Amino acid sequence: MNSNTALARIDLDAVRHNFAQAQALSPGSKIMAILKANAYGHGAIAVAQALEAAHAFGVAQLAEGVSLRGAGIKQPVCLLQGIQTERERRVAFEASLDLVVHAEHQIAILAGSPDSHRVWIKLDTGMGRLGFAPAQLKDVAHQLAKHRLLGVMTHLANADADADEGERTRTEAQIDRILNHNLLNKQLQISNLGNSAGIINYHQGPKDWIRPGIMLYGASPFHPPVPLEMLRPAMTFSAPVIAIKSVAAGASVGYGGIWTAAQDTQVAVLAVGYADGYPREVRPDTPVLTDAGKRAIIGRVSMDMISVRLNPGDRVQVGDRAVLWGEGLPIETIAESASTIPYRLMTGLGTRVQYEYHPLAA
Repeated sequence: MNSNTALARIDLDAVRHNFAQAQALSPGSKIMAILKANAYGHGAIAVAQALEAAHAFGVAQLAEGVSLRGAGIKQPVCLLQGIQTERERRVAFEASLDLVVHAEHQIAILAGSPDSHRVWIKLDTGMGRLGFAPAQLKDVAHQLAKHRLLGVMTHLANADADADEGERTRTEAQIDRILNHNLLNKQLQISNLGNSAGIINYHQGPKDWIRPGIMLYGASPFHPPVPLEMLRPAMTFSAPVIAIKSVAAGASVGYGGIWTAAQDTQVAVLAVGYADGYPREVRPDTPVLTDAGKRAIIGRVSMDMISVRLNPGDRVQVGDRAVLWGEGLPIETIAESASTIPYRLMTGLGTRVQYEYHPLAA
């Protein structure tokens, strides 16, 4: 590892622990572990190899599924956005990817297929993005009859909001629309619902499949994001101290001089910035975890560096590494400071960030 580089340390045991938490909340349900966006920035292949217990994996895009197959992943891999062209259909078939069908043009592509695909039908029960109206299910199922219909899935729109009565009512209405659909009960007997927020907040009742995403990586799906004790952070993002500066009283630090020392101050400069995915938008005094404890960022986040105010007597040295989020400093804290969400931080790491995996995947 380059000593001058930010590091994402991925704890695969934490991923397995979080998977077990999802399993415990939905006993009897099969689990489609979501690996889209490179497993939320954690490395899709390494995470898939670590989750031997997963019944299937879900990805957003064709290339993500093909990559998993190329790495030797054997479990079913579901293409959540489905296919858009005949070429994509052929590639998906060759890679043995399951397809989500959510639009008429996908039915047309599959109608002309000489191959039989494994297919999920997606219903729009309230998200308003992808999926057929529940009233269309019978006709869609008829048009896809030559393919192997795995079941019906939907996506919960409000389960991640504060669980007040209004949000809970809307989510329960979505769940009711799919679980009590006539055709689902009689012919398509498998339902696939429950994102991370749905698994945690609505774990009562029958669910054949669940689809945990961000909870696998140890972060809260709720807004505002508050750390959940049941989960362990899978990513610890850190950066090296590359300088200790003595800043005289009255001197400023960083672009724009937005921070001025009220007294003589020791400052640690870390080799990380917005090019590495650390958010420029964080508020002043956002914490960084040093060997001396939590210390505050001062001045602006720049492309390659941040500055941290030390306390008198701190024994922070060049070469030490400081935690930006992860073990000891919840990612939710940094997301809240930057007025964003943990998803954005996890998936936004820059290309020069190095990765380490501990332990090796099983």
